[in-house]
Amino acid sequence: MIARAWLLTASMLVSSAALAEGGTFGDETRWSFSLLLGVHASATDDLNKGLYRSPFLGDAVILVREGGTGTGADGEDIDQNETADEPFIFENRLPDEQAATLAGFEFAWHPNDRHAFFFGINSWERTAINEVAGNLPLQQFFINNIVEGKRTGTLSFTEYQLGWRYSFLRKPRYRVYSSLSIHEVFDIDYQERWVFLFADSPIEDLIGVRRDIFMEAQTASLFMGGIGFGGEWFIRDWLSLGFEGKYMIGESDFTLRDVRERNDFVSGDQITRSGMPFRRMSDGRLGYLVEDATADDVEDPDTREDFYRTIRLSLDGWRLLLRVNLYY
Repeated sequence: MIARAWLLTASMLVSSAALAEGGTFGDETRWSFSLLLGVHASATDDLNKGLYRSPFLGDAVILVREGGTGTGADGEDIDQNETADEPFIFENRLPDEQAATLAGFEFAWHPNDRHAFFFGINSWERTAINEVAGNLPLQQFFINNIVEGKRTGTLSFTEYQLGWRYSFLRKPRYRVYSSLSIHEVFDIDYQERWVFLFADSPIEDLIGVRRDIFMEAQTASLFMGGIGFGGEWFIRDWLSLGFEGKYMIGESDFTLRDVRERNDFVSGDQITRSGMPFRRMSDGRLGYLVEDATADDVEDPDTREDFYRTIRLSLDGWRLLLRVNLYY
């Protein structure tokens, strides 16, 4: 945090000095509207190296031997079904995604050809998807089920940004500038969905059966600062194309709360989902199941949380932007 504070402070001092030496406000004033498309990359290790690797664990009642229908003299069953509790694990790791598309728009005021003050709104969404074929018990049957599993994890946010650009190199057809910006990142949302489709089974009634698990968690807002360099090339006096690279620094790490989970498993499925890949921790934050956990580890509700870790995330990282600028 100290290093981050020094970096932001140094950036502000350099930018303020440049503004003091800038052009006069007597120059021509213009406005511009820009469309932005680019890439924002963040490591988010507790997702990529944590939750994305978490398995789905549990226990199920499995039919070991099917009994007959005979009854004794007093009506008691003499050949009942034989069942057993068996642990299961379904693994479906998501790929280690970092970069995703950022899109938005921006309005800017240019008091002269050296300075620009801008306001914009951007949105970002990163989705990781993986599909596997595996086995999952359902309704007492386990052997030779072929289950198509699809897992999707989506992290997204929206942001406001306020900033200032200083053109330190100005030519008739192009400019090179530095930028300093403040961002309020809000509506930070993570969603995860598991889909299990029974594609084949010795039990015909299971073929085509589908079960879903859905989870969503959020956090309120986060402040970030950005420092970058870029340039623009003028095709016409009123039209230019720009490119910008920026590094984003957040005020702190954050956790996800407001955890909501739903699924469509029913009691007749006879499985216990004791080791979900995600969990609402006792303090209300989102946690993930450690990668090497077993069904025995999470069997006891009193100690189950010991095998989960709270997810802490950071959106720090590089941002590359392409922009189309319309001047008026």
